[in-house]
Amino acid sequence: MYLKLSAVLLGLSLTTTAFAQESDSVEYKETKEKAIKLAVNKNVTEALPLLTSCYNKNMEDKEVQTMISASLISLVSDKNNLQGSLDTIDSWTAKFPFLQDDKQVRKIYTINANQLAFLSFQEKNIEKSLAYHDLVIEELSKNEGLGLKDNKDLISMAVNLAADQMEKKEFRTARKIASESLAYFNDPELKKMLKYMDDKQLGLN
Repeated sequence: MYLKLSAVLLGLSLTTTAFAQESDSVEYKETKEKAIKLAVNKNVTEALPLLTSCYNKNMEDKEVQTMISASLISLVSDKNNLQGSLDTIDSWTAKFPFLQDDKQVRKIYTINANQLAFLSFQEKNIEKSLAYHDLVIEELSKNEGLGLKDNKDLISMAVNLAADQMEKKEFRTARKIASESLAYFNDPELKKMLKYMDDKQLGLN
């Protein structure tokens, strides 16, 4: 009698578990479909909590990852809020680590950081410009294949900053900018500056 009862209870338990799993699967699918629809319509505010819920349940779901990435890109495409775009990308990357390897997101981050370096340079805020340039180099070092090796804006910014530092006799900083940038940009001006500092033994200490 005891064995029969145990078997019945075990059967009920397995049935309940299977039903709960099926219920969870249906709920996940419905939530995901709703989230995708909202994201496609660029209703990011409503889509994000649903996408987050789906992501937390299945971090490997490529459809969910794609919609999270697309939603982020739609938010950070506003060129009138460059610093806001960097902050948003940092915030989302902390919640969704796969974004660190998203080429399109990292490309936007790099270009916007370089634009902020340029604006700071124009405002004569060289310290801030250097900090943004460091972000550019950091992104380039972490992410291959961003398609930015021939980007004229990135090269021009590196050349301007290196030249500025040489003019101010900040040779150590100038050398750092030139040498780091040459790892990604095959630019004759940067090579010329670095050769000059090498010949004169400047910025080595």
